[in-house]
Amino acid sequence: MSARILCLLAASVCVLGTGCFAPRFRTARLGPDRLLTDTEMDEVQRQVEEADKLWMERATPGNAGKSLGDLRLALKLAPYNVQALWRAARACAWLAEQAGDAKDKPQQLKIADEGVGYAQRCTFVDPDRKEGHYYMALCYAMHADAVPSQGLALVPKMVKELKKADEPIGGGIDHSGPDRVLGLIYLNAPPWPTSVGDVDEAVDKLENACDQNPGFPENHLALAEAYIKTRKYKDARKHLERVLAAEPAPDWAAELPKLKQRAEQFMKKLPAK
Repeated sequence: MSARILCLLAASVCVLGTGCFAPRFRTARLGPDRLLTDTEMDEVQRQVEEADKLWMERATPGNAGKSLGDLRLALKLAPYNVQALWRAARACAWLAEQAGDAKDKPQQLKIADEGVGYAQRCTFVDPDRKEGHYYMALCYAMHADAVPSQGLALVPKMVKELKKADEPIGGGIDHSGPDRVLGLIYLNAPPWPTSVGDVDEAVDKLENACDQNPGFPENHLALAEAYIKTRKYKDARKHLERVLAAEPAPDWAAELPKLKQRAEQFMKKLPAK
């Protein structure tokens, strides 16, 4: 989950207008894959592997879309292939974010809902597939960013999927992604009875994310946001400095410039030393 989602969660979950109902996402009738020939199985595997290569180079313009294209081809042959499905949901979440950055709300909504469909199919076929639950939550978040009036109503759906994705000891998916995103929801959502907001719970989740994956800069950025909200400015500064000093790595090189930009914005909000 990149820097934009850190911002959109605050906006989308705080929409309190009347008549705010969660959208309905329809899952197509599912069934088992037909038996594939050896050649077809090899082709599905090849498409998934090619998609992975392009995903690791997603900072290059067009590569994320090409990665999703390869996964779509794999899913034409094997519509219920779990490995292709959760990867397709992940690519949709990322591409929906890019559309949001470009202010293309219709495209953002379209690709986010495509991702929800892949994730729903993935978790229907394999309810224990945590990646499916996690990327479904991110696609819901992208839908909420595209249609802010539905943001608050989507919060329970996001929380439900993130809890299903969470590892008992933390740290499994996307460098503690479930803890990180849950923490941001708890941090930015209105408190009970309106929603699920709970600053103490947010800090616990975000501290756990940093403990489990201390090398991932986005965890430090999220925890810094929580510390700013709780006026622990000295602690916030330490975590922002970790973000600003972070070096690119294959898993987060594409997102690091945005993370550093966001860290610089938070730095400006801190009181002088």
